[in-house]
Amino acid sequence: MALATALPAAASTSSVSVVVSSTSGVQVGSGFAGFSYEKDRVGAGVFDAHDTNLVALFRLLGPSTLRIGGNLVDIVNWNSKGSGGSDTEVAPSDVDKLAGFVKATGWNVIYGINLKKNTSSNAASEAHYVANALGSHLVAFEIGNEPNFYTSESGYEASYKSYVSAIRAKVSTAVFDGPGEGDKTDWVSAFASHEKNNHLAILAGHGYVDSNTNGTIPLMLASTSSSGRYAPWFSALQSAQQANSIPQWRLTETNSFYHGGTDGVSNVKAASLWSLDLMREVASYGGSGLNFHGGTSVQFPLYYSPITYDGITPTDVQAVYYGELLWHLAGTGAFHKASVSGGSGVTAWGIGNNALVDNEGDATIATTVTLRASATSAKVYLLTGHALDSPQITIAGSAVAVNGAFTPKPTTVSVSSSRKAVVSIPPHSAVVLVAS
Repeated sequence: MALATALPAAASTSSVSVVVSSTSGVQVGSGFAGFSYEKDRVGAGVFDAHDTNLVALFRLLGPSTLRIGGNLVDIVNWNSKGSGGSDTEVAPSDVDKLAGFVKATGWNVIYGINLKKNTSSNAASEAHYVANALGSHLVAFEIGNEPNFYTSESGYEASYKSYVSAIRAKVSTAVFDGPGEGDKTDWVSAFASHEKNNHLAILAGHGYVDSNTNGTIPLMLASTSSSGRYAPWFSALQSAQQANSIPQWRLTETNSFYHGGTDGVSNVKAASLWSLDLMREVASYGGSGLNFHGGTSVQFPLYYSPITYDGITPTDVQAVYYGELLWHLAGTGAFHKASVSGGSGVTAWGIGNNALVDNEGDATIATTVTLRASATSAKVYLLTGHALDSPQITIAGSAVAVNGAFTPKPTTVSVSSSRKAVVSIPPHSAVVLVAS
């Protein structure tokens, strides 16, 4: 294969040096970049193995992790005798349809159960059916959604214990996540300490940048800086997880601005770059992954949804989906931090021996990337588009079609004996270098 040379530097180009550290961090698995959907979408029939377009769109990013929950998990309840097909409840046939979908896509599920309007015995009935239907595709159960908005930490722990006991009596292998606070981490230290030996597999948090009424591109991009909104949350989750030997911590619900995102902010190229940096931040604090909320909702328009819908029919993919896809192209392996010298608004990191560079700055950067280990060449996948506020995005020259068609044409750059590769990255763009 012929090797492509780096683009010639323009007069306004800045020189940037990226050095990927050899020190290993968290293992980035295939389930790192997932989705979160409202619970009512199960009964509504969104997850259908016969929807070949949606199956293909999930498979393009997967296998990954689907979290079922959201506000409606505490409104929609289990009806073991229900006929199915209603967005007001979940019945056995709805779970069967979900099971068929995840088996067709290869995805796994964090499954939320109603806490507000439920009983532990009904929760156990649902969990028993779900566990049998999903089998090995079930990751964990989640009890309620953002309980800090309607109860105390001690009150939630009492409910958690009751539900865990009832569910484990029916499903002896069941494990759980929690506490899933909304917008805070005040509970995580106490909850982890008290429940670490009570089948808690995932220390979970939820977090958005701000309300959709405050959504701006600068506010969104600033949230992932070292002094931004997320750093103290992730530090608290990591500390509580490590201090109590919880297997993992995860951001099980997130996106840009809550209540559906902001049009012209959450669904444009800037959100792709932001999503990449948010994933970097989660990994840098040892998180096992995150679930971007989206889908389709009866509550409000979901401008931030990675996949858009007309009713329950997928129509397109948008900004955050492209960020997740670029992350997916970087593969799996140990996370590595990277140092960046020169330029402005540039972050970088490694996964395995691959490297990602996110250029949120206003200048083209002539980037010399020093990989973690030796290689002879690297394929370069460029995520770019028009303006920062444009919804038009491609990766390596290809958009993603609603049927999952994706035909990228990455360039190839040589890697020197000193592990260096040179690539030009336009402003407001990102790349992954896949080494070989």
